Amino acid sequence: MKTSIKETNQCVRELTITIESENAITDYNKIVNQFKKYVAVPGFRKGKAPISMIEKSFGPQIKDEFYNQKLGEYYKEAIDAENIHPINQGEALDFEWEKGKDLVVTFKYEIMPEIKVEKYKELEIPFEPVKFKKDMIDATLDEYRNKMATETPVEITENSNIIEATFKFLNEENEVTKEVNRKFVLGENQYSKSFNTKLTGLKVDDEVKTKLFTKSQKSDDAEIDNSIKDRDFLVKINTIKQKNIPEINDDFAKDLEYDSLKDLNVKVEEELKGKIEEDNKNNMKSAVLAQLIEENAFELPASIVKQVAENMAKPYAEAYKMELEQMTQMYMGVAEFNLKGHYIIDEIKKIEEIKISDEEKEEIIKEAAENVKMDLEKYKKMYKKQIESSDFTYAAEEDKVIEIVKKSSKFVALPKESKKQSKK
Repeated sequence: MKTSIKETNQCVRELTITIESENAITDYNKIVNQFKKYVAVPGFRKGKAPISMIEKSFGPQIKDEFYNQKLGEYYKEAIDAENIHPINQGEALDFEWEKGKDLVVTFKYEIMPEIKVEKYKELEIPFEPVKFKKDMIDATLDEYRNKMATETPVEITENSNIIEATFKFLNEENEVTKEVNRKFVLGENQYSKSFNTKLTGLKVDDEVKTKLFTKSQKSDDAEIDNSIKDRDFLVKINTIKQKNIPEINDDFAKDLEYDSLKDLNVKVEEELKGKIEEDNKNNMKSAVLAQLIEENAFELPASIVKQVAENMAKPYAEAYKMELEQMTQMYMGVAEFNLKGHYIIDEIKKIEEIKISDEEKEEIIKEAAENVKMDLEKYKKMYKKQIESSDFTYAAEEDKVIEIVKKSSKFVALPKESKKQSKK
């Protein structure tokens, strides 16, 4: 056996194996003899047919079985001899063999790349924390108002009414071919201005012929695609409701189980500040990891990234009844980011010899208990399993690494484009 290895990229290798013709034919003949024992050839008793007849009758099947049995053996023998440690099952890319010739087969496999982390101090990290603003309280109270809104029937449609209607598809002879029900807010929907105007001033059971979209508009409705979006439809009004949004006053606060509007404002401000602090902490960590990944670039085996993405996607694919492959593709970027961050953190832990002392562990637990306003001993008892897990230790070590990077680095303003996207 002869072997040669070609490096395709950091993670992918191609192993070409050459089996000398004498060895290949010996292994092939063993397969032929297996067939000879079990197959029947007309005119001969089982096991008594000449080899030539066996090959003539079952040549393709014999060759397939030869490949199935022997290629895997050749691959295992080769990777053992070369001291190779693939992280996935090798894939036979190209192979062909004729009697009297060497058998040449190429396998593609993946390996973990060598990860070197050399730049993790004195970095410039794009990040700007979100700051609390008083108008955030108003925005939050508006959200509460909308959640507590009630709907009451009204007789005549007008802007801001909630409409339930039947859209009737028409063919060229103005015959109804299909019906779909839709719910929307009049004047605040994806449909055209003309559509909203025509539906104003109508009563329940009124029916009007109208186009839903203009030619330049795009339809986001899966059942009304762009090829039919600007045709005439019959629209029948089924229900008309008015949204009643409560006023923000003491009664509103009491409905939310607060003594007064002042108490509600204080609580909302406290919760907003806590959320902003937590979000800033998480976003800063993501910014640190993103910069570490950029400064210490390396590739990851596609099979590992896909497996992690699939594990992340599976619960959502099952919950929303989506194709797993489709959902997996949506998680590939997140999976790659998380994996690269994980490997870089591990390398820095080795360099810095990061360990978590008992005192540090106790401090982390104490802070966690204080955050949820729980007695320390009660917290330890309730979360004993989590505290003793390897995940707890890893998270503590990871936080320690992030602090090392932060202390020696400088946070800089986000690029203008990033600011625009974050506002969106």
